[in-house]
Amino acid sequence: MRLANVPLRKPGAPLLVGLALFLAALLVRLYRLGAQSLWLDEGSSWELSRGGWGHLLGELLNPTAAYPLYHLLLKGWMALFGDAEAALRMPSALAGALAVPVIYLAAVEVGRAGGAGAPRLAGHGLAAALIALAAPYTIWYGQEAKVYGLLLLNAALISWALPRALRTGRRRDWAMLGGLCLVALFVHRLAALLLLAVGVAALLVGAGPARRRPALWVGLAVAGAGLVAAMALGLGSESATTGAYIPAGPATALGLSFVRFAVDRWPGDGPWWWLLPWLALLSWGLGRALHDLRQAGLRRGAIVVLALLGVPLGLFLLQLVFTRVYEARYLILIFPAWALLLSYPLAPGVPERAGGAVRAGYGLLLAAALATGGLALFQPGFGLFSGDPVKEQYREAINELAVRVHPDDAVVIHPGYIRPLYDYYMGRMLTDPAPAPLAFANFWRGPTSYGPREWEFERRERLTGFARSFLLIAPEHARTVDVPLPGDEYGQVGLFWAYSAEQRTWPCGIWRYNGVHLLCQEAPEPYFTREPLEPATPSDAVFGDTLRLLGFTLKATTAQGPGVYRAGGNLPISLFWEVRATPATSYSFFLHLCRDCETPPLASDDGPPLEGYLPTTVWLPGKPARDDRTIHLPADLEPGRYTLLVGVFDPSDATPAGRLPVVGEPNLGSGRLVLGTVEIVAGTTPAAAGGVSWR
Repeated sequence: MRLANVPLRKPGAPLLVGLALFLAALLVRLYRLGAQSLWLDEGSSWELSRGGWGHLLGELLNPTAAYPLYHLLLKGWMALFGDAEAALRMPSALAGALAVPVIYLAAVEVGRAGGAGAPRLAGHGLAAALIALAAPYTIWYGQEAKVYGLLLLNAALISWALPRALRTGRRRDWAMLGGLCLVALFVHRLAALLLLAVGVAALLVGAGPARRRPALWVGLAVAGAGLVAAMALGLGSESATTGAYIPAGPATALGLSFVRFAVDRWPGDGPWWWLLPWLALLSWGLGRALHDLRQAGLRRGAIVVLALLGVPLGLFLLQLVFTRVYEARYLILIFPAWALLLSYPLAPGVPERAGGAVRAGYGLLLAAALATGGLALFQPGFGLFSGDPVKEQYREAINELAVRVHPDDAVVIHPGYIRPLYDYYMGRMLTDPAPAPLAFANFWRGPTSYGPREWEFERRERLTGFARSFLLIAPEHARTVDVPLPGDEYGQVGLFWAYSAEQRTWPCGIWRYNGVHLLCQEAPEPYFTREPLEPATPSDAVFGDTLRLLGFTLKATTAQGPGVYRAGGNLPISLFWEVRATPATSYSFFLHLCRDCETPPLASDDGPPLEGYLPTTVWLPGKPARDDRTIHLPADLEPGRYTLLVGVFDPSDATPAGRLPVVGEPNLGSGRLVLGTVEIVAGTTPAAAGGVSWR
């Protein structure tokens, strides 16, 4: 890769270069934009952006609102384009892509601030733009419904406007810089770190009246100390230090930030040699910038780059002395300066006789660095483009819940602050009304403690009367409010569902997804009341010579009552069984919904009782068993009357010959008992309910 300094002689060439960089960056950020589920913070963005216009406008002046402008803009975006996953992430993709040509222009301005002449298609600018375009770190935030893509764009604009204002001295350029700095405070409050860097750079290059500079230096020092104190109080608050962040001191955080900026990994998640070209570029750029500080004609450009990088980074690391609460995304505001520094070896000032060798050597290093970034993007198990889940899989876990849930189930979410993801996905995956989720208080100790005893009282109060429950838990987040004991996967809440047998209940499924688990628990009788459940429709059918169907209960999901169900919703049913003798075979059951029942069913549910956690080989005579099952109805199922069938089969033989013969009426032969007929009505599709279905 050879990056030459070519003059822009044709009119409109800078615009074409910027447009090409923007389109290339946008294409990268649009790739698999909606492939990953929304994760916790993206769900919070969606929830907060649904607030009223008046509330969101008021948040602009609320000092505790971290990034109010983003939520205001996202609300307007959702009003125009909907709130599907890709739509929610599109503003970040656009902002991240726009930042790339702006970083190119910032590099050109740094070169001109260092003494270069007319605007040039500089290798410096192209290198900086390529680093920003292909960095896994910026691509991640360009595919996230959070503020950080917008913050990157705002920081890039400031990185361009500052050297421009210092070079021209024109009022309009200073006014533009001031406006960008003001907007930055509404984009993210931590942008104040970047504003201090602007002030430091301006004073170091001698901007403003000389007699005021001592007072301005004092003002910047006081502001910096106040900002560090504010970060220590905010980032280091009790809610921030409960485990949701990485504990790190300044030295550790510096190393972590280098690895994240380079390949967007935590140490150990990728080969160490991936970092070598990045380390070489950083060392070269830093050495060249420090050298230029001593060169009168080049000093200004070096000051701008080092100030925009060093001042925010230094203050952020300083607060870690007090908090040790580290989060790499907060430092995205210095990424434009990082790109400028890594491309600085190509900045104007290289001796002409060495220019060719410098460009060739730099090109090789940059190509190697970009190659490692590409490897990181496609790295199995970690890369955003690998096809593997790398974000929390709320979509997949809630889909498992949506196709199984009954209207009388208890649905518990833990911790309670994952509620926005439940609301977002359940409204898209199910046309039936979703059960209102239950959430328990946070475990903590203080003047009023909440511990195991309080949890037991609240659990009894909240779960009494339910016969089945689901727990949707995000373990890494749950440990911030419900700390597990050493060696345990879950805290108090998770353990209650993980060890169902100890609660005298039956487990009915555990589904593990990246960052999110779904656990099911079925009680023989309703929790804590022990009142026996009886089938609404009795039966005396016998399958084979051992299994007797005592009856079944169809549950209501519509106002018309049991027997009427929506397309796209669920048909929930409880089957009540007993055995004459313990079967030697672990049988499975099937439920078929059909019109012409001699053809394949139009909807069905097949499988062992309780997802295999209560096999028929452990059923005992005199101990009735209840199996809650669900037929998830296709959204395009035609309205009308359908026949509901049940049967028992040996899972090792899926043919009709593997079914147990049934004695009971009415039956259709081949081991199929008719339970009755149900009516299917048209339902509101998930897409109409909330944007675009993910399926």
